[in-house]
Amino acid sequence: MLEIEFKVPPNFDSAQAERAVEPVCAAHGLHIAMKATLASFPGSIHWHFKNQKEKGTLELTVFPQDRRIWAQIQDGRKAGWIDAMLPKIQRAIERELRRAAAPSRRAARA
Repeated sequence: MLEIEFKVPPNFDSAQAERAVEPVCAAHGLHIAMKATLASFPGSIHWHFKNQKEKGTLELTVFPQDRRIWAQIQDGRKAGWIDAMLPKIQRAIERELRRAAAPSRRAARA
């Protein structure tokens, strides 16, 4: 199994993370095959994303308690599209989290 940690801003908000993950993945052509909580991480949000009818499953997890977001690729769920797409998805999610965490320009002027 491969696990990849995402960079999370210091003022990380799990609601922002959830709002970032789904649209970013959809913009990359992925659809949600499952959304649940991992028993080993109570309070987490865990997704299985698929790419059309291709083999392979990309798993993403947001765990607010530890301020973590990570991707998992299980050995039996690997696929070439995941290797190609995951770096793009990771960068896009991290960018959205930074954008959401940045103080607004209006607040900065006050």
